Amino acid sequence: MRDSLSLHILIVEDNDNLREATQELLAQNGHQVTAMSCAEDVDDTPTRDVPDLYLIDVNLPGENGFSLAERIRKSHPAAGVVLMTARGQLEDRLQGYSCGADNYLIKPVEQSELLVCIQSLARRIKFAKSNEEFDLVLDVQALNIRGPLGSVSLTYPESLLLVAMTRAVGQKLERWQAMQLVDAKDKGLSPANLEMRISTLRKKMDACGAPAEAIRTIRGFGYALSCRFKVV
Repeated sequence: MRDSLSLHILIVEDNDNLREATQELLAQNGHQVTAMSCAEDVDDTPTRDVPDLYLIDVNLPGENGFSLAERIRKSHPAAGVVLMTARGQLEDRLQGYSCGADNYLIKPVEQSELLVCIQSLARRIKFAKSNEEFDLVLDVQALNIRGPLGSVSLTYPESLLLVAMTRAVGQKLERWQAMQLVDAKDKGLSPANLEMRISTLRKKMDACGAPAEAIRTIRGFGYALSCRFKVV
């Protein structure tokens, strides 16, 4: 597997032996792999490190793979989703694709088939990323944003907020979500103070060349990001 096609893959499989074997196989083929045993452990809230691809067993304890696939597709529409299961009936396959799966593999899955499936999705994911156009670049390590007019420094909470907005469905966050990101230690941040923080962030984005109204206030809801970020 070429490095250019390596992905961050999240495996959700309750069979310990199969989960560990799959994790080892994918890691040996150049992927960054995280493995979990149940859907409830999968956090679909916007973060800076969203997996490129989810490899999900259908028959999971608790929340099943169909529900998880649907949840992931809604929260991270650009991610790849592959379901693996012994349930091979037509209605099961149709349900899997209806829930947002890119591929539906019937167990037992040959290693070669799994690798080819992932490589095919990797091409699509990498191609889509390479052809995206971005207004600004957000560097989460250097804590700055770069645009046509230059670079501007960010605070850590500002960086978290922007990353969360880029990952959220429709690039929208409810007010309570924004407050939680800006005030992680729950020191009693008021809505008025949050609005001041957002205003400061808007000015920083304007200074480096962001489009007008880069962060919109949505009355009764929260905030929406109106420009495109590349997160590095």
